[in-house]
Amino acid sequence: MKRTCYLIAAMLLVLGGDSYAQLGTVASPVQLDFGIGGGVSLPSGDLSNVNNSGWHAAGKVRVHGFMLLNVIASVGYHRLPNKIGGESDTYLQIGGGLEYSFPAPTVMPYLGVDGFYNSSSNTGQGSSSVSRGGLGVGGGVEFSVPSFGSIDASVKYQMLNLMGKQTSEFSYSQITATVALMFGVL
Repeated sequence: MKRTCYLIAAMLLVLGGDSYAQLGTVASPVQLDFGIGGGVSLPSGDLSNVNNSGWHAAGKVRVHGFMLLNVIASVGYHRLPNKIGGESDTYLQIGGGLEYSFPAPTVMPYLGVDGFYNSSSNTGQGSSSVSRGGLGVGGGVEFSVPSFGSIDASVKYQMLNLMGKQTSEFSYSQITATVALMFGVL
């Protein structure tokens, strides 16, 4: 099984690199994109027992062009209203990760994984904040818009308290759908 996974990963890298070599792009070997966006945050698992769907705003930086793996950094603010009362749970996420792109001229799908630091709190009086480590996996597609930049649409499954969790603490996760406007800086 392990050997099969390694073989599939090697084939994706070789075939993806071969496709990328035939595109004939005339651009800087390294590109830097910056983007801003937002979307919906859908609590899942134990988190959905206490929170309704909410929203998030995000910023993203992507370094790409030197290979099929893109390096990303992101920051996001999530707000999920509680099911009872007028308060909301908020999450400040700071993270970084990798995206594997499947090259194409105008539409580029990708798969990604990222780790992040979460600082979560509640808007109610007297609540304190807690810090946890998390992991997100998902995918998306980037649409190139000539003379403008690109539009990045993605969906991720995020495990919010994977690291640093107390023994009696539930596992919290959410699904995020994000649309961002990306602008080339380099």
